[in-house]
Amino acid sequence: MSTAVKRERRRQFWVDPQLQGSLALRIVLYYLLCWLTFGLALMTIAALSDIHAPVTAVASIMTHYYLPAVLASLVVLPLIVWDSIRYSNRLAGSVARFRQAMERLADGETASPLVVRKGDSWKSLADQFNRIAMRIEELENANQSATQQTTSSAQAEEVLEATKV
Repeated sequence: MSTAVKRERRRQFWVDPQLQGSLALRIVLYYLLCWLTFGLALMTIAALSDIHAPVTAVASIMTHYYLPAVLASLVVLPLIVWDSIRYSNRLAGSVARFRQAMERLADGETASPLVVRKGDSWKSLADQFNRIAMRIEELENANQSATQQTTSSAQAEEVLEATKV
């Protein structure tokens, strides 16, 4: 694979849209759950601190004090989602390469060795996969050699039988 193609693949935003999309959705849902929990806790504290205050007054105070924090966090949320997806490319990209290599092996093709970045957490798994792929190739070569020897022996016996007659 050329360097330009590798570089272009690294710039790809969605390596595995299903995996990364579910990750982004989870981040947004956790964010909403966090704010819902935070808001309910603050409303409960505010309501208990002045039990005679009407709900609208408590809501007005909460909006006045906490709405700027909510809006500021809404500005940061897309950055968090974007960064999470970019970081997940390291995981999703490795998983995609493993999946492609395993499909090649399952289809009987020779899988080229998996190469991962230095310091990548998938390095030991890639090394083990490469060992397995090499072992499968060795066994297939040995099997082909044995089959050829058996075929050669059978042909030699046929020639001997034919010459005896």
